[in-house]
Amino acid sequence: MSTNVEKRRAVLINVAYFILLIGAFYLFMRFAFWTVAPFMFAFFIAMLLQKPVHAVTTRTPLKKGFVSFISVMFIATLFLGLIALAGTTIFSELKGFAETLRTSFKSIPDFINAAEAWVLRVLSHLPEAIETTLSTSVSELFDSLSQSFTENSAHTADSTASGLSLDFSSIIAPLSGVISTASKVPSFLISIVIFFIACCFMTADYDRIVGFIKRQLPASKRDALTKTKNLTLSTLGKMAKAYLIIICITFTELLIGMTVLDLLGLHSGNYKFLIAFGIALIDIFPILGSGTILIPWGFISLFTNRVGLGIGLFVIYAIITVLRQYIEPKLVAGQLGLPPIVTLICMYLGIKIFGVLGIFILPLTITIIKVLNDDGVIHLWKTSRQITEEGTSSVELKLPKLKLKKNTKGRNKK
Repeated sequence: MSTNVEKRRAVLINVAYFILLIGAFYLFMRFAFWTVAPFMFAFFIAMLLQKPVHAVTTRTPLKKGFVSFISVMFIATLFLGLIALAGTTIFSELKGFAETLRTSFKSIPDFINAAEAWVLRVLSHLPEAIETTLSTSVSELFDSLSQSFTENSAHTADSTASGLSLDFSSIIAPLSGVISTASKVPSFLISIVIFFIACCFMTADYDRIVGFIKRQLPASKRDALTKTKNLTLSTLGKMAKAYLIIICITFTELLIGMTVLDLLGLHSGNYKFLIAFGIALIDIFPILGSGTILIPWGFISLFTNRVGLGIGLFVIYAIITVLRQYIEPKLVAGQLGLPPIVTLICMYLGIKIFGVLGIFILPLTITIIKVLNDDGVIHLWKTSRQITEEGTSSVELKLPKLKLKKNTKGRNKK
């Protein structure tokens, strides 16, 4: 009886412990993350710079503080240069892309009518009674969509033509967003400056900071902390390298595909770089993928009498999907990935709890926890390897007993 009570008490203590950990993580990410983010990222950069800084200081008479400052400034210049180069190319294409979007919105009524006609043709193969009922509902639905779009377009045109009837609410909302964003720019710049200064100091004093942290821990926990750091850095490095390669491959495929469509006269526009870059970023997410953009775009092209463009987009999507299914398992190790359903749950909870950044933060956090648990640093759940080891050890314990019994029986017979 006392054993059962102790087991239940242990379960309750573990549940309470995990609830406290989850609550602390939520409070930190919700209220304290952005406050300490400059220092967290600075410490992460300092960890990455330790090997090159140490290599330079051991081979030259330069002091570590000076080398740390030069290293941080080099990384900042390189990073800002890449952003400026990509930003210049992207913004140069935004004008043509916006014009294309405006033209595409004008063809939405044609798309609605074409989609209605296609659905009605499909329904014509059903029995007459079912076809009549469904066709009426479909026609009402598409008529409602078309009427709503037409009324909104007419209202916008009338509002633009008449200065008195202009709806200022459509202007006030964007302006308030711009004003609120502009008010945050100084604090953002201050955070950037603090980040670079902290990078320099933490890179120079990294050994002293780490030594202080380790001295506050018991001797048994120091090895676990070191192992956690190494596994975390290794995991982040592998994932960053793998997905950077995947982004580059997807971007190249899209850029070549859009260029071929332009040469064939199926697509016109000077914003191939912008489209390829945007879809390549979206393709990182296993739940979303490039099909989030290419498939709807392909269907819209088919319904608006641009059959060649629609077929071309589907071909590009098929090539990207096939190559990704072949490349991703070779680049991303199986033990680093999460099951698709877990990834979907993490993305949904992340965006609900932490906003847009939660799409990245929560799946990455769960991935690191999974790697630490699989490697035995933490023990939150049992892995298949642990179950196999337990089964093997139990068999090994039983085998000697069986041999002993057989030997004693043989001796008794003698």
